[in-house]
Amino acid sequence: MVVLKRKRDFADQSEPSAPVIIRPKAGTKAFASGKAVKDALDTASPQAFVSFRQQIVTPHSSLPLAINHPTVIILQHYLDTSPTCEEIFRAWQIGDQTKTEIQAQAAVELLSEIISILTPIPFFRSSVVGLINKLVSNTEPYSEYLNRLCQSGRRDDVYHGYLLTAAAVAVDPPTPTTMGSSTSGRLGLKVWGVLVEGGSVRGLGKQMGMRRRNKEGMVGYGESDPLDKPDIRHLILRTILPLLSTSTFQAHARSILPPLYSGLSADPPITVYRVLTALWNAISGPSIGLNRRTSLVLFHEKSLEHLWQLLSRQDVESSTGKTVSEIVEAFLEGITTVPGQGICFADEGWYPRRMADRNANANEGNDGIALNGTNDDRSDSWKRGLHNRILGNVVRKVGNKAVDDDGVVGNWMTKVFEACPELIAGYWAHSALAVDPRLNARWVGTMAYIGRVISLPTPSLNTFRQPVSAGADPSTAPFRSHPPATSVIIESILPAPLTKIHIMKGLQHTDGLVQHVTAITLARGLQKLSVVQELFSQIEKMIEDEPSTSGENAWRRGRRELEMEARKRIPELSVIIAFAQKAATMAPPEPETEAELALASKSAMLTEIALRIFGLCNKTMPSMASEVKFDVGRLLVSASSASAERRARREAREGSVISDSGSVASVGTMGTAGMGGGFGQARGDVEGFEALSQLHVLQLLGEVRDWNWMNKAAGSQYTYLYHILLLYLSTRQSVTQLKTVSLLQHLLIPTLLYEHDPSELSIWLNALPRASDSASGPMLLAQQIHLLSFLDDCFRRAIKTPYRYIEDAFAVVPDHFEYSRPTEMISPVLMTIVEQLNAKILGQLISTEAAGVVLVYIRRITLGLVGKQKDLKFLLAIVGKLDELLERAKEAGQARVGLQDVVQGMKDDLALVQGAKQSKKSKDQDPEAHRLRDEEDWSTRSFEQTCLTMTSDQWAEVDTLASLESTFIRSADDATIIRRASFLLQLLPSKKGILSSLEAKSTGLHLLDQCLASLADPPSLAQLKGSIFQNDFVKKLFLSEKGDDCRTPLNSLVARLQSSISTDAGLAEVFILELVGALKSDKKGSNMEHTLTLLQPWIPFLGAEPAIKALKSIIKRSETVIPLLTLAPTIASIVVATKDPSYAVDHIKELVKLKSIPPVVQLVRTASVDQEKRKSLNALSIKKGIVRDLLATKEDSAFELITLLAQISKDAAATIFAVLSKDSTHLEDERVLPIVDILLDAPSDTSDRKLDVVSPAIKVLVSSKVSSIQSESAIRIVTRLSQQKNEDVSQHIEKLKLTDYGLPLARLTETLAEHGNQVFDSPIKHLLDLGLQYAVRVCSKVGELDTDEQAVLSRLDNAITTAEDIPPEVQLSEPVVTAIIQDRLDNEEAIRLAVTLARRVDMKASFIRQQLQALLASSAYNRCIDSSCPASTRLNYIRLLHSLFAASTYVSCQPNFIEPLVPLYRGTLSESDRLILNMFQLFEGYRKLSVSSILRFRSASGIIGSGNRSFDALTSLDPQKVFATCQAYPLRRPLRGYGKASRQPEDGEGTYDPVFVMNLLTSTMSEGTVTGLDWVEILRSNVLGLTICGLSSRDKEIRAVAGYTMAKAYHLINKKPFYERNQLLYTLRLLRHSIETTSARLPTLTTLFFAHALRSLANPSHFLYPLSSRFLLQRHVFDPTDTPMLYSMLYASGDGWKRERGWIIRFLKDGARSEADWRVIRRRKVWSLLATMFSSSLDPSFRRTVLQAMESMVTIPAAARSLVLRDGLIVWLSMQWTNITRRQTDSHLKGTKAQTWEKDEKAMILNLVEKVCVNMIPTEIERVKEGKEIGNWVGHVEIFFKTVLDADVDAGRLDVISRILYRLSTIPRLKLTTAIIHLLVDQLKKLDNSSGAPKADITSFLFHIGLNADPESLRSDVKAKEALEEVGWRVERGDAGGELAEWVRKERRLVEWEK
Repeated sequence: MVVLKRKRDFADQSEPSAPVIIRPKAGTKAFASGKAVKDALDTASPQAFVSFRQQIVTPHSSLPLAINHPTVIILQHYLDTSPTCEEIFRAWQIGDQTKTEIQAQAAVELLSEIISILTPIPFFRSSVVGLINKLVSNTEPYSEYLNRLCQSGRRDDVYHGYLLTAAAVAVDPPTPTTMGSSTSGRLGLKVWGVLVEGGSVRGLGKQMGMRRRNKEGMVGYGESDPLDKPDIRHLILRTILPLLSTSTFQAHARSILPPLYSGLSADPPITVYRVLTALWNAISGPSIGLNRRTSLVLFHEKSLEHLWQLLSRQDVESSTGKTVSEIVEAFLEGITTVPGQGICFADEGWYPRRMADRNANANEGNDGIALNGTNDDRSDSWKRGLHNRILGNVVRKVGNKAVDDDGVVGNWMTKVFEACPELIAGYWAHSALAVDPRLNARWVGTMAYIGRVISLPTPSLNTFRQPVSAGADPSTAPFRSHPPATSVIIESILPAPLTKIHIMKGLQHTDGLVQHVTAITLARGLQKLSVVQELFSQIEKMIEDEPSTSGENAWRRGRRELEMEARKRIPELSVIIAFAQKAATMAPPEPETEAELALASKSAMLTEIALRIFGLCNKTMPSMASEVKFDVGRLLVSASSASAERRARREAREGSVISDSGSVASVGTMGTAGMGGGFGQARGDVEGFEALSQLHVLQLLGEVRDWNWMNKAAGSQYTYLYHILLLYLSTRQSVTQLKTVSLLQHLLIPTLLYEHDPSELSIWLNALPRASDSASGPMLLAQQIHLLSFLDDCFRRAIKTPYRYIEDAFAVVPDHFEYSRPTEMISPVLMTIVEQLNAKILGQLISTEAAGVVLVYIRRITLGLVGKQKDLKFLLAIVGKLDELLERAKEAGQARVGLQDVVQGMKDDLALVQGAKQSKKSKDQDPEAHRLRDEEDWSTRSFEQTCLTMTSDQWAEVDTLASLESTFIRSADDATIIRRASFLLQLLPSKKGILSSLEAKSTGLHLLDQCLASLADPPSLAQLKGSIFQNDFVKKLFLSEKGDDCRTPLNSLVARLQSSISTDAGLAEVFILELVGALKSDKKGSNMEHTLTLLQPWIPFLGAEPAIKALKSIIKRSETVIPLLTLAPTIASIVVATKDPSYAVDHIKELVKLKSIPPVVQLVRTASVDQEKRKSLNALSIKKGIVRDLLATKEDSAFELITLLAQISKDAAATIFAVLSKDSTHLEDERVLPIVDILLDAPSDTSDRKLDVVSPAIKVLVSSKVSSIQSESAIRIVTRLSQQKNEDVSQHIEKLKLTDYGLPLARLTETLAEHGNQVFDSPIKHLLDLGLQYAVRVCSKVGELDTDEQAVLSRLDNAITTAEDIPPEVQLSEPVVTAIIQDRLDNEEAIRLAVTLARRVDMKASFIRQQLQALLASSAYNRCIDSSCPASTRLNYIRLLHSLFAASTYVSCQPNFIEPLVPLYRGTLSESDRLILNMFQLFEGYRKLSVSSILRFRSASGIIGSGNRSFDALTSLDPQKVFATCQAYPLRRPLRGYGKASRQPEDGEGTYDPVFVMNLLTSTMSEGTVTGLDWVEILRSNVLGLTICGLSSRDKEIRAVAGYTMAKAYHLINKKPFYERNQLLYTLRLLRHSIETTSARLPTLTTLFFAHALRSLANPSHFLYPLSSRFLLQRHVFDPTDTPMLYSMLYASGDGWKRERGWIIRFLKDGARSEADWRVIRRRKVWSLLATMFSSSLDPSFRRTVLQAMESMVTIPAAARSLVLRDGLIVWLSMQWTNITRRQTDSHLKGTKAQTWEKDEKAMILNLVEKVCVNMIPTEIERVKEGKEIGNWVGHVEIFFKTVLDADVDAGRLDVISRILYRLSTIPRLKLTTAIIHLLVDQLKKLDNSSGAPKADITSFLFHIGLNADPESLRSDVKAKEALEEVGWRVERGDAGGELAEWVRKERRLVEWEK
């Protein structure tokens, strides 16, 4: 083929001129009608074609046009006169034959314009499709003409060729989402096939460069849409873009895609957007595998290079408003940064690709380079270990271009590296990044880019785990035994280009910006190193927890190697220290000028990053930090601290420590900051970078090892603890304060000072005077210095000799502290403070001011410690020691003014806690004397101080509770909440103190309740509950009248207790015993009401014994209690708590007076279903007077109690019967009917008199205000009397009117119909007539039917169906059907009733015709045609239609009733489609006409097709669905009839009806127009395979039709040439010779194999094609008695061995359907092969498939018998059950996935055993009846059951086992039942504690097993007998459903009454 070389259009050069067509101006020529257009085009004049196109021409951007647009209207008129546009095609043909290019081009251009305009309008779909079919038809010459235009050497010809091609492809473009559909995209592929077959595709690559150019020869498109006036490139793009995802295009992608990508740089933005959108759609289909293969075809290194070069384009795409750069960036991110999408494939993190994956996953992105791109370095080891080779080459090509001006490429590269961490290590060597430190923007951008790459997160944790098989959860797999290579990891942390020399140069550079950028990059690397080390430590710890026989942990070794490698890549620590020193000293101490301030800012920035690096080095490389002798405490305190401290202390004494700048400096932290003297980071007045530096220092101090914080700081007289505390007090930064607290906890809590109670440290810290906005200044600073200097000395002493001070604390109050209660102990620091204060005051070593500060601090501490103490003895003793100290000082002559007042304040605080008033002396003291300056702040944040400062009136205010709860409770930790609650408990007993009023006490109790609500830790919650409920004062409130005003919070506290917690129950028991005792001791009952009120909240904890005692006391004093109606709920709860129904019934007379009948009912009902208590109820007796009293109450509970007593006790039933029979007035109450219903079962000696209840029963059934229990009893009574031929019943029923009919009568109608042979017909007929009249009324009313009305229709339907001898009246039935069809086609119950009537009643022909017309004209018809119609709605509609159709074939078998069925029919095996097909068959049988003439118009979409051949309907079938029918072929489908009704409406919708498919195929062949290519389409549709499967049908007629169809197909195929013909004929000959006789039935395995072979023949790319072809071509005769390709597939060893082995097992699973198939399988010992492979495999999916294949085998009875009796199937399954858990352990799968695998396999094994037993039991029953012994296989089943039941089983397994045992119990003389039943019952008991377990079916099966059990075996087996009794009681209490429970109760009642 010669393709024109593109030339530029110069002014002096032009192509050979042709006659010019002068287009008419607008308006000069216009066609007004379609006939005028046709007449003009008939002349074949080019001018007419041009004129008409000029009239209709529409830009692409203006499409679609409205349906009423003039252009569309004229085209419609033209198509009406010429539907096939024959004039245009003829003109094209004439122009091509006569070489008149103008005429041909005009015709093509007009045809393209017509197609383009009409394509978007659905109305013209069929017309446009017809034009394209004509264009691509093999019988027409236009496909040749089209190729001739596309391959022409003239530009205009090429243009017009692709203009038509693009328009034709756009008619039906294939999309990835519809690639599996057989109808979508077919025309587009046909058009492409025309180009491929004609050779035009080979020139597409070169022709894609043909663009529109301007006068200067440059490419220019302007602002308009390029498709409005397209050039050749855009026409080609429009042609190929919809085809990108198709395999036919991908075969030619190598030559087409390079010019597509290379030309994007010159394309307009909208074209770039369209191309990228099409590419994205092509790789976004539903199939992941197809998307992967498509991505490898469409993308390679060159294509990505062209794409990322577009990132610099900033022109805007108008439709989206985004730039080309943004569009391309988003596209690149989509295909390169999301694993599993595009060409980004999931890697294994830092681990290299396993070499074994090369061949297995060759198509998964690893070898895509070899297919689509260049691979110049195939020996590169890095590249060989990659999962993403394409991206590996791309990132290497990008190199240093990642550092661009906009950063777009760099951002993209960073995201690629994040998605594919494996690429980072190999990237740096090819990056060519310039990292030598220099001050320019390029270097800064490079370092920033490197920093972003370094800062990427580590690979997913799952990549460090061992690889798992597909489908398994990787998070459950164990970790790998070895870490990734250090050389790979270090490149992601400290990359090779950034060498140690570069870092040193950067840190030592003269410019600060270079230093800062270098330091930030280094810090990022060290931070990444820290993260990796933590990850390694985590994995190391997890691996150490697992048992191992290896030596040193490889992860620990890897962590050390990583640290050593990192040390090699960073400078020595001395360089970093020098950098830090230089940074810290570059600014003057007190900057003033702008330059100095700027220098200070620079210094702060560099110092911060230096400290960050220093901390990271210490954290990640402690060995390097330990080699440098450096005291980290120097970072906190400066060297010049000594002089600074002296100066500050002197200024503090003078009253001022304010610096010149006005800020307060922390003492001991000022001076020159240098490396030799420290950084001085303990200052509290810092912000910005200096504050951040403080955080780094604090973090470092918490992480450094072996730092002695009790040493004195260099140049300071205080320890480091002093400076940390001072920083804590002086800082205003909240983060710094939290870090300081964290550091103090880290330092102090592990010591003996606070080890006993870590929460105590918060008391000491919160009591310190802290600076704030309201509390600051020199006086506060002086107080802080005094206090901290004193505490510093105390902590030094306490830490040296802690046990001494602990012993001193124990000696203060002997036996006060116990080591068993460590939280009550006090820190030894307190004793140290007391001791040192004593020594310094008496020794005059401390000033009075300083001593006052210390005492005030002690006062705060003492108040905070109150909540830790059980009493105040110890704290009072400490205060006493301080008081004694001051007395001795006073005796020694020391004035110490004001100190005694502080001590007195301590006493006052403790006195307030104890409930005393404040002393007068304390009130008169000077408020300014000896108080800390932050007193107000401390009072605000101290809960204890807040409580003490509030008055009783303030406590009683409403807002107090919310304020205290939100401030002190909600945000506190558990220990603090407990401490504060304990403090409240000590305040509650106060009579004169702050909680003296009841309102204040109520607030305190509410606050205690909030404390309980805020605790989440169970131990803490239990501790606080014990403290509250064991408090003496709280007990008094609960048990006396003192708590009446606080009853609401007290009850809230009780509600916090839980009866399920033993400790809570123990706490409640104390209160219950006290209250019950009070009830018993109250002889006169005067306090009864109050005591019961107190007892009410404790009812949930009331035991049976205390409840009986309480009830006895209440009954004794019932006269006192009766007036107290408000106590009825409490008394009822006490009655229920007794759990003794006998006692309650014995005292029913008193309980009736107490209005406590409902709890007695509850007790009796509960006991009646309890196995132990039921026996005591049998002996219950009741007096007639009590029965009369109960009836006299007229309460529902009284009647319910009488009903229960009648059920339980024979004596009670006799008494009740006597009362009712004597006084018939009681029978008038409808509530007595349940009682009568029970009494009618009594023996004759008990019920010797009759009870006349017919009238009340009928009254109940007519009434609409009765309960369901009463109506059900009435129905049973009426039915029983009807069975006795009671005339009264008939008379009462016949008196009923239509207005009486409702749901109760409908249920009665149904019940009487079920007993039709035992009752009179007249009542049933009367009720049916009333029901039909009621149905007419209901179905004709306006509005929706309610639930009861629908239930009536359902019951009426059942009654009509059951009453076969009583046909409904025609005159009553026809109105019902009419009303339903007119108004109720949306109601399922109504339609079912209409169907039943249509089948039971002989209706008139005219009526049937009328209803059929109405049914087909209804809206329900259109709804059922819609594919979204629910299956149940469609089925009900078609059932009604079929019933009317079959009622009179004389009426229904008319064309006007048959044609509407075609859109309804979908051709599936669902019941609805089988009914429609049956209607077609009825028409054919009656009219003797075939329906093929109308079925050919059927299409898969449900819309009437436009084709005129059956071939179109045949090829519209879904090939996948057709083949699914082959795999699940309905062997028992008859040729005639519609078979059985489906269980579910959706059943069968996934497969086609083979009768329908064979009919279509036969009709297609009968038309005689099938060409060779048509046979190819038929072959691809899998219809031939489905017809072959018909040779295995059990229906003889189906086999005959299938044989005839295949014979005719063979004959016709032999006449038509096509490529696959010879192999197809050979395959069919093999099939034909394998059939012995014409009526022989082939095994399913044989026919299914041939179906697979034909399917692979139609799809040669399928892996089965070469295998099946080789197998068939090697044989001249096919053996149908052998399993095809068994060994070659089962033991395959090639690359696709797993796929082939899985196929053969699935083939066996689908093919094992009959005994003939079993004979084929048994010949090759297939089961033994599968069993061996199953036992040796660990692949879950393979094992599951094997079990499914075995399940298919055992469904064949002969196979089941053979496998059980000969191969020991059950024994093998029992072994596999025990091996599954061990296999699961060996597979290294853990977690939910492993549990699911084990559960699924065991479930399948149970199903196998069940199916085996189902097939074995009938034969075994016959053997036993013949007198033979039970087979040994039953013993094997017993062993299997015991194996399964040896461990706990869930409800699902127990359900299956019980169902199997129920089936086995039908075998006579079976001993297995008694041996297993008790094990099943034991497992059932274990399920009682599990919620939601479905136990109804299990209990029902066990009960029926007991009914089938051998009585002789039960007499000797005690366990089995007890187990069956347990099952009986469970059934009786309703565990197996209400119906069975009622039957068992009745039977038990009858048995007990007969005794």
